[in-house]
Amino acid sequence: MAYTTAELVLGKSRLDNEPDFDVSQAIADAQARIDTKLRKRYKVPFTDPVPPIICSIATCFAAGFAIEKDYSNRAEKNEPYLAEVLIKRAEADLQDILDNALLDGMEGVAYAPPPPVEPAELARPAMRTTTPRPSEMEKVLGRW
Repeated sequence: MAYTTAELVLGKSRLDNEPDFDVSQAIADAQARIDTKLRKRYKVPFTDPVPPIICSIATCFAAGFAIEKDYSNRAEKNEPYLAEVLIKRAEADLQDILDNALLDGMEGVAYAPPPPVEPAELARPAMRTTTPRPSEMEKVLGRW
């Protein structure tokens, strides 16, 4: 499920006319950025209902990407200020979600599974030696 729609992106981007490119790529890029940033804490992609803040962030990212794409096709090749503002706002909101656990407990939000744990025998510190034969101390410690 997409986190935003083409209509929301075009409205936020303030592009005067229909762009000559497909906005769905900007939406996919926005969702990929969100999912990558939040995947260690939350199970992504989010399911229905997607939290409203995620929809807002996706719309800002996609609108910024759409503006950049639209202006890259023009002769002046300058990145407009609005694209920069939208992308920075979305990045700040994502960081705020991580820093303050804003999505914890919301409907439709699940935590990411914990990373696999090493077996205990591999996680314990091992004693290393440079001598060809085990010392008496190593034998004693090995019994523990």
